[in-house]
Amino acid sequence: MVRAIQHNCARSYVGTMAALESGVDRQVDVVCVQESPRGRAESRISHSAYDMSQTKWVCTAVCKGGGHTTNK
Repeated sequence: MVRAIQHNCARSYVGTMAALESGVDRQVDVVCVQESPRGRAESRISHSAYDMSQTKWVCTAVCKGGGHTTNK
């Protein structure tokens, strides 16, 4: 079973990171963020637990490998 979260972050970096961290805490496989922060290519969002794919309006994060990384 694939577990997923969808969230509208209203172009907020803080909201996007909170959604990704929530995905790690809940061991979610895919996080879809609507209205992800927009900026130059070098300022794109990244996260240690997810492989990111970003378009103009949506950021899709897929869990790396078979597990999740946490600081806990």
